[in-house]
Amino acid sequence: MPAVQIQQDKGYRTSDLYYAAYLKVAGVPHVDTIREGARVFFVFEQVEGLRDLKNQFFNRTAKVVALSFADEVRNLKALTHMADEEG
Repeated sequence: MPAVQIQQDKGYRTSDLYYAAYLKVAGVPHVDTIREGARVFFVFEQVEGLRDLKNQFFNRTAKVVALSFADEVRNLKALTHMADEEG
């Protein structure tokens, strides 16, 4: 299972690139990208319904526009590489 964490001061964070892309397509605001050692975490705003989105994603019942999802995967990969360069 991917690393998904909830922290009060930093929002909802995950290191799972594809789950993060799904959250972005689902409209959850992305607020930061953080490098911790070898891992990059995508930080999202705590919003109502986040638990339902998580359940839908991991139960394979989520529905998003495929092209939007692919675009977000590319965007997040770019952010990961930028975090590599900064870290």
